[in-house]
Amino acid sequence: MKTLFYMGSNKQNVSGVSWKVWKIQRKGRRVQTWWGAAHLVRRKVVPTHSLQTKSWTFRTEEAAREDEQRRIREKLNGGYERNPRNR
Repeated sequence: MKTLFYMGSNKQNVSGVSWKVWKIQRKGRRVQTWWGAAHLVRRKVVPTHSLQTKSWTFRTEEAAREDEQRRIREKLNGGYERNPRNR
């Protein structure tokens, strides 16, 4: 599972920032994503509440792999960072 985090500015918070989390997982021909708000607990990003989820099933594993990589690139280009433990 690839976990991506994002810290963006949010002037409504006391800290001035907000955290978001995306998880992307591929199993065979299926790609599933989870996303939602998060916060820091002892220097670890933890979801604030249960994450939203969506999944897609593709005709081939190659198509699923390409979609997974596209989604990861999209998030990285949007400012998300990979979970350091998964590097």
